[in-house]
Parts: sequence; C-alpha cells; structure tokens
Amino acid sequence: MRVNRIECCLINRLNGSDELLSSLEEKENVRIETFNCIGNCLICSTKFHTILNGNRYVADTPDELKKLIVSNL
Repeated sequence: MRVNRIECCLINRLNGSDELLSSLEEKENVRIETFNCIGNCLICSTKFHTILNGNRYVADTPDELKKLIVSNL
C-alpha cells in the first residue's frame, strides 16, 4: 500500500483546515506532518493549502481542499 504524505502548516490548521486534516489522519494510507511553516505565507493568510506527495494544492474553503486531496490520493 502506498502511503500518501501530506504536509501542512500549523497556522493554516488553526485558521480552519484542522477538521479536514484530522479526518484524513484516520486513513491508513495517509501520513500528515504539521510544520510551523511550509514556506507559502502569502497563500496561508488568505487560502487553505497543503502539500500532497510534493504537489501544492490551494483552495478557497476546506471542503474544496478536501476534494482536491481526495481526488489525488
């Protein structure tokens, strides 16, 4: 089974993506790493984002971000 690596920043989790990421942590094939910063502060302040297997995904809402992540797992 391939393990998907999701990287996120703490501030983005606190700003609204925590519920989404917590739900993904329950999946066996997902490993989430939360960092203080993942190097995209301009996006982080206005959008929801994560890095999945080396690719950055950005969305206006946590639900949109979840759709992007799930479709790319």
